[in-house]
Amino acid sequence: MGHSRLKLLLERTDGYVRSFAEMVAQRNKDRREREQDTLRAARAAAGDEEPDEDDLDLQNQTEVEALLQQDIDTSDSKQYYKMAHSMIEKIDVQPTTLIGGKLKHYQVQGLEWMVSLYNNHLNGILADEMGLGKTIQSIALITYLVEIKKLAGHFLIVVPLSTISNWTLEFLKWAPELRVIAYKGGKAERAALDVEIKKGNFNVVLTTYELVIINKAILSKPRWQYLLIDEGHRLRNTESKLVKTLNEAFDIPRRLLLTGTPLQNSLPELWGLMNFLLPDIFNSSATFEEWFSRPFENSGGELTGVQQAPLNAEEKTLVIRSLHKVLRPFLLRRVKSEVESQLPQKTEHLIKVPMSRLQLAVYKQIKNNSTILEEGQQQIKAGASVYCKQYAENVCNNFI
Repeated sequence: MGHSRLKLLLERTDGYVRSFAEMVAQRNKDRREREQDTLRAARAAAGDEEPDEDDLDLQNQTEVEALLQQDIDTSDSKQYYKMAHSMIEKIDVQPTTLIGGKLKHYQVQGLEWMVSLYNNHLNGILADEMGLGKTIQSIALITYLVEIKKLAGHFLIVVPLSTISNWTLEFLKWAPELRVIAYKGGKAERAALDVEIKKGNFNVVLTTYELVIINKAILSKPRWQYLLIDEGHRLRNTESKLVKTLNEAFDIPRRLLLTGTPLQNSLPELWGLMNFLLPDIFNSSATFEEWFSRPFENSGGELTGVQQAPLNAEEKTLVIRSLHKVLRPFLLRRVKSEVESQLPQKTEHLIKVPMSRLQLAVYKQIKNNSTILEEGQQQIKAGASVYCKQYAENVCNNFI
């Protein structure tokens, strides 16, 4: 019984992954044809002769068509990746407008991967471990698009409120030539920024999850070229107000998620991220549910009775591994252990902070009298020495 279930599950899962790969390939082919039609129309309008096929750069399209004509081996990760990233642009040096420092080799590779997403009209997730410079790589992408691709903007970056100041400082350090608006603050402060946004005299707008919902009427007006979401794993709930606002009020087809959190082994969460990134492919939660949550319901009589029971833990793990395979062209994750040779040596600085006058007075009282003061200036015995030590530590660790 278990063998039959496992065999059918492997076949059905592989079939879904194969159909996804075919959709990606067909999507690339359709886009190429639209680009060729646009080029022909532009040349015809300019009075140029109809170009020969050799005049068009069809090398990458031919490769995609060749992959379409053969059976796509989804177990071959290189073939699958090449199909998704059919247009490759080699990057050896960072943009000249990125002046805050020199990118590490793995960061240049990250930039090249994100540029490949752009060239191939794909969206993705930069999921490097925390501390590897996702913010800097994102700024590098924007400077590259502005400098090399002549794409002045506009770029919308949505971040947690706690990190918006750091993002602003990093832009000032690494790309001071870019015009960046930090859209935050109270109504009066935002009203002044609304005027700047309406004028369109900017490259980048930084804002928060809350304000992109509250002020969607203003923030959805510009013609955004790119949407970047920091802490992108928060979008895994497709029913959240943030996801619905971004999908319904904002027309931004190019999207990049940043997260240092590995993808969780949850089918709904994985589908939520895929749907946000590639809605034209992952457009039906019902189909996804049928394939991956209830794969045995329509087994055509191959399985009966207990064999059609819900997936067990082992089978769910197998399915999720297949989904991770689907995500490979659209997700880049490096951990510190992989690139530690490129990281600077860790240095620790011990900074001694003196106690305030109030801290020092309470500390001395506990030390000398084994008492503490509470409301009403009532003295209470701290008790045993272990509790005296605990109270003293609490005084030192709290700035009062």
